[in-house]
Amino acid sequence: ILSSMGFIIKGICSSNMVLLQNATNCIFGSAPSGAFVNMTFGDVTASASASSDGEWKLEFNPGPAASGKDLVLTCESAGQTESEKTEIVYKNVAVGEVWICSGQSNMQLQMERLKYTYSDEFKKPENQNIRMITIPVKFDFEGPKDSVENPDWKIAGPETLSGMSGTAYFFARRLTEELGVPVGVIACCQGGTPITAWMNGEYMEGIGDYVKRLEQLRRPGYVAGVQKSEKEAQDTWYGRLSEYDTGLAESWEKMTCGQAMDAGWGTCNIPGEIDLIDEGGIVWFKKEINLTKDQVEYFEKNGARIWTGTIRDADRVYINGEKVGETFYVYPPRRYNVPSGLLKEGVNTITLRVQQNLGQRKMYFWPEKHYALASCDAKVIPTAIRNVERVEGISPLRTESANNRDEIGQCSDSGIYIPLNGEWLCCGTSQVVDCPPTTFFEYEPEALYNAMLAPCFNTAVRGALWYQGESNDSNPSEYEELLCRMVKLWRGKFAYCPESSMPFVVMQLPSWADDVLPDSYPFYSSWALIREAQASAVAKIENIALSVAIDAGEWNDLHPEKKLTGGSRAAEQALGLVYGKDYKKCAKMNSLNLHVEAGEPEESFCIVKFESDEKLEAFEINEGIADFTKPVSEVFGFAIVTKNLFGKEAVLAVSAEISSDNTISLELPKISPFTWITEIRYLWANCPECVNLYSGGLPAMPGRIIV
Repeated sequence: ILSSMGFIIKGICSSNMVLLQNATNCIFGSAPSGAFVNMTFGDVTASASASSDGEWKLEFNPGPAASGKDLVLTCESAGQTESEKTEIVYKNVAVGEVWICSGQSNMQLQMERLKYTYSDEFKKPENQNIRMITIPVKFDFEGPKDSVENPDWKIAGPETLSGMSGTAYFFARRLTEELGVPVGVIACCQGGTPITAWMNGEYMEGIGDYVKRLEQLRRPGYVAGVQKSEKEAQDTWYGRLSEYDTGLAESWEKMTCGQAMDAGWGTCNIPGEIDLIDEGGIVWFKKEINLTKDQVEYFEKNGARIWTGTIRDADRVYINGEKVGETFYVYPPRRYNVPSGLLKEGVNTITLRVQQNLGQRKMYFWPEKHYALASCDAKVIPTAIRNVERVEGISPLRTESANNRDEIGQCSDSGIYIPLNGEWLCCGTSQVVDCPPTTFFEYEPEALYNAMLAPCFNTAVRGALWYQGESNDSNPSEYEELLCRMVKLWRGKFAYCPESSMPFVVMQLPSWADDVLPDSYPFYSSWALIREAQASAVAKIENIALSVAIDAGEWNDLHPEKKLTGGSRAAEQALGLVYGKDYKKCAKMNSLNLHVEAGEPEESFCIVKFESDEKLEAFEINEGIADFTKPVSEVFGFAIVTKNLFGKEAVLAVSAEISSDNTISLELPKISPFTWITEIRYLWANCPECVNLYSGGLPAMPGRIIV
């Protein structure tokens, strides 16, 4: 809200904002009853008067794409002189395309997290054609709000890029490259949120217990009471955790490895699971590295950074007794800058203090992450090499055999990289009951719809990009209906979208395997079911597109960092859906010809037909990803589901190869009598091991056909 002498601008307006080109836009607010509000934007003018309740609204068409104009709003009441008018000026307003980008953490993930993957983006000059407003995270259960606090549109540049959504940035970058106009993005997202947080109670009627829960949340004092009791329980737990931690009391961060061994510390291997405590508690770890004088001088000149992978649940890292960083929850990768002067010639001691919250979720250091001391000029690729994007540099380590310092060690042309994988000293200290739960109220029904989304409803937008679904995987059967309802709800609320059916691009879930290895042929897959629900909803709704990202995830990271792939693909779907550009859709299974004779495999066959804009292509798998320079006919990831007379089901991997431009031939195994095939599956898994079937440069869509 921008206010001056009772003249208030509501919504999400600020300097540097983007107005939707060649469309009706709206600016609204409040003023003294009967006051006149006038707007000037270049040659465009508009006026309105405040109603008896003080509300006013201006509607205007800003014309074609442009940038660098000031938008001036004045307010005057009857009898005021010229000098008594109230004036508010928005500087450097652009006209172009506007999209709302919403969802959970993979939409929210900011470029700050991606600075090692996309370091060149931070070296680019300010780009007036990419602008973004990030809606502050806030929840509310009392009803839709009309404004957010301190709206702040920013222009992409070295000083602002860190705070921008990575997916939304690359989405906007691709759009402006293709369209040649300013692109504004409303980043309205929050990690961990289910789809119901972005809907109102009316549109959740009849599904689950969401409306009943909403009634509870609206009770006076309920939220504050829960927050108070949970905070007290958390404070007590953390107090006991520290109180019982011998390591804190005895300053173990300053202990040498020799002293730790004399004290009876054990050993363990990092990465991997650490099973030293049965409930919540703390484990300390130590490792020594020897540095030469030249290495220390090199670190001092170029800077040093310690990478300690991703850890469950929280950690604190010390070097030579001094704290260099800490993280309070599991998902962020640990990358801490080492202060100048801390490293020394000879023995250096690295100490980790790691917190486990729950006995049933053991302490874990994720494999294929970096555990290393590296100079800041070393080109370190933070994401797993199975991802479709390839860049040069030091990749995450695939096997224990690669954790040999002689193989990596010092890179003469790209700085110093010293692996820390392997044996560490370890000792468990405090052990307390499991950490008490915390209610994240922003995850609750209607929470963000009211506080974050509703203030955007009067903004003219071209369409919406939706990247969410991970937090609905506990009940995927609801998701298709919820997504259909959410699209309908939003289309009714964004009144200034030029199209009656506001365009949507839905980003399908990528791959992720949590703390287990990739599994291409599970019987049950919650993420596969969410992907299916996303595809089914898109098939039912008009003016909507699906962007497939099955090859752009990471098995060991809920937040894959290669957002260039996801954001760019989504933009290309938007360019095809909304702007008439010639962009293809992913190939999708749509029919099959199955013939099975029990006991006669030579008489059995299955041909799967894909709906495809271009011919199917398969590529050789090299280190877990498709090598696009080496075409092959064999296709990875097909399976069948069988069921026998007694109801027993099984999943069987099958060999497959391309048999024509749009068909795949499956080699069926021998089927026992009284057994039949019930499903044909392709990449039906939370995290398939690899993806090698493409069409027009896009991966074929995961899915299944029920026979």
